Amino acid sequence: MINKIIDEALIAHNFTKEHEAELTRFYKRESGSAIRFAILHKMDELTSPAELNAAINQSAPDSFLNDPAFKKNSDLICIHHLNKLAEFKNHEEQIFEIEEDPHFFKKYILYYSDTEVAAIQDYSFGKLVTTISDKSQFSNYKDDPLAATQYSVAAKIFIKLPFLELPFTRGELVSLRLQAGEAVAEESLDETYTIIKKLTSNNIDELVKELIANELENSTN
Repeated sequence: MINKIIDEALIAHNFTKEHEAELTRFYKRESGSAIRFAILHKMDELTSPAELNAAINQSAPDSFLNDPAFKKNSDLICIHHLNKLAEFKNHEEQIFEIEEDPHFFKKYILYYSDTEVAAIQDYSFGKLVTTISDKSQFSNYKDDPLAATQYSVAAKIFIKLPFLELPFTRGELVSLRLQAGEAVAEESLDETYTIIKKLTSNNIDELVKELIANELENSTN
């Protein structure tokens, strides 16, 4: 299920699947002279970065290996199954070691649990985008980020794979002046804010004098 969603995500971001091995799929995206590669790999066991690099290079098609951009512009997405999310603590250092390895590819370990798979049964990347845009689900996620929900899976995918574009919903913009006014009112700083608005940056000496005088006046009250 996770592999299917990531495959759809890559296709939605204009990648084309060029080659498929037993555990690994290879994608390519061309935009003018810019070329980017993506590799989707099912990682049954966590290995060392060197072993992982070797396995991917052995599976890669010649068209990728012969392209100078392959080593520079490749994202390696490793899908790794955990029986329970709590198991992550046991593998945390090994996962970070892989992700921080600078050789060959940018690496992302997308781990998932059985409960997370159950939460997104029959899900698609389109549904994932709708979920990540749901503000009410975001509020629940903030209250309990470790719960295995549709939103937690969506959030993990978008956090782990930074090249995915977050959906953007255009809304009504609130004036920064109004936002600032509300903020200073909440902190009871209306008088100070009025002084700052009245005196421009060209009158910095006057601004300092007024602020000091205001502070002294308040301290004597």
